[in-house]
Amino acid sequence: MEYSIKKQIGQGTFGIVEEATDEDGNPCAIKTLNLDAFTKEQVGDLKKRFEREVRYQAQIDHPNVVEIIGHNLDDKKPWFVMPLADGSLKDDLEADRTLGGNPQKALFDILSGLEALHNKGFKHRDLKPANVLKYVDEDGEVTYKISDFGLTTPGAGQTTTLTASNMAGGTPLYAAPECANNFRRATAQADIYSFGALLHDIFGGGAMRVPHSRLTLGGPIGPIVEKCTESNARRRYRSVAALREGLFEVLTNEEIEFYSEEEEEVVRILRDNEELSDDQWDRAFNLIDENADKGESNYNLMRAISRQHIKQLFDVAPDMAQGLGEVYSDFAKLPGFDFDYCDIISDKAQIFYDSGDLQLKAVIAVAMLELGTSHNRWRVERQFLRMAGPDISDAMAERIKIEIDVQSLNFKARMNHIEWSIDETSESLHPILKLALEAA
Repeated sequence: MEYSIKKQIGQGTFGIVEEATDEDGNPCAIKTLNLDAFTKEQVGDLKKRFEREVRYQAQIDHPNVVEIIGHNLDDKKPWFVMPLADGSLKDDLEADRTLGGNPQKALFDILSGLEALHNKGFKHRDLKPANVLKYVDEDGEVTYKISDFGLTTPGAGQTTTLTASNMAGGTPLYAAPECANNFRRATAQADIYSFGALLHDIFGGGAMRVPHSRLTLGGPIGPIVEKCTESNARRRYRSVAALREGLFEVLTNEEIEFYSEEEEEVVRILRDNEELSDDQWDRAFNLIDENADKGESNYNLMRAISRQHIKQLFDVAPDMAQGLGEVYSDFAKLPGFDFDYCDIISDKAQIFYDSGDLQLKAVIAVAMLELGTSHNRWRVERQFLRMAGPDISDAMAERIKIEIDVQSLNFKARMNHIEWSIDETSESLHPILKLALEAA
């Protein structure tokens, strides 16, 4: 593929970005490794790192990670091609630090992309507003995508001078304390720290901050920022899923209507305690049963039950956890969730699937099929395919097939939607489920 350069649109210490078009006239951006500012000794290391990181990024097929659509790593000055962005988070923050008072889209897009990296075993290590690009489709829909992960991270053999260069341009304001002198120490929790710094950008009112420090803010967002940026990495959120769950509750601030004083009190207990006593669990289960008997929704309780609660219950009372999982599968099939909350539901559902018996795994898998296709949520649709894919046991596949039949689910229509949504076919299913689909 040949590319025609139009103009330079960006330059940093390590790369030059130019607007270009491909042979068909489609716009794109080309990033070329800028070697002019470095010594011969540094150039060899830079080329190796650039090649490694480009190949890593090319492995991530995710809507919130910038796609690499071409590259030439053997060129004298290596380069790669990516879709042309309409801007960056840095541009948006400079225009309006609050993102119009509605930062959810940007933040949850970033978390989705970051989670995709972490699930592959990668760390970004330089998450900052300039490395989050904005794309606007023909319908005006905005998507934020992570770019350049790891490309500016010092590695083994890095010189002191190059490390100092890497720290230019504001990066220290987003780097975790453990990375201040040695980026080889970066873990997934270092990316969590950087995300906390992004939150501070948006909600901090322009407050200055000391690089690599624990950040504090007032208001409901404060505890989220503080936990993200704890000096001890072990005290930060252990995963993107845990961070997403906490952030969603703060940002949505949904008005809750309780059916009773007891429900209000149980929800308060759930939200105030990461782990519950036996008596508190009994109280929660009694209320779940009472609501079911009265035909009232357990929506408020299912929202208040956290990932940590589910993990604890499997540890202390696995039989009760099985029962809770079946209730949760019914909750997951309700209509009207937004995209971000679909992801939180799927995170909790995954714990039930991973720890449950064959019956629970099956009902959770089918619930994810319904949730993903009814809400057109590609992430959950892919989750179902993993739960029902070729690697599961024959017994598991048979049990999912039975559950689909018992629930009178239109399997063919759901799979047609998945093919349209994420371009996956019945080849992604276990052979038993593939046969069931063909017979439907």
